[in-house]
Amino acid sequence: MESSHTMATTHKAPNYVAIFVWLIGITAVEVAVGYIPHSIVPREVAYPVLLAMAGTKGVLVALYYMHLRYDSKWFLMMMLVSLPLGVLFVLAMVLGFARLAP
Repeated sequence: MESSHTMATTHKAPNYVAIFVWLIGITAVEVAVGYIPHSIVPREVAYPVLLAMAGTKGVLVALYYMHLRYDSKWFLMMMLVSLPLGVLFVLAMVLGFARLAP
């Protein structure tokens, strides 16, 4: 008889406290950038930096707190497929409401 066993993937448990500290640090930098006058850092520079930091925080949360890094790759693929649709929806809503603004 053959012994059948499944290959268990072993991985080191992530340090959630360190990730939390990174998230707090990025948030603190975002708040600091928000308080910098636009005469020092123009909006054309500040807004992409803020979006990049928000994206970094989103990726950290998705990978570690939503466990996408160690779960089945199907969950990651479903999220990556639906993410552009969500972005398009938000963009459509923002542009739609921008037309209504006086």
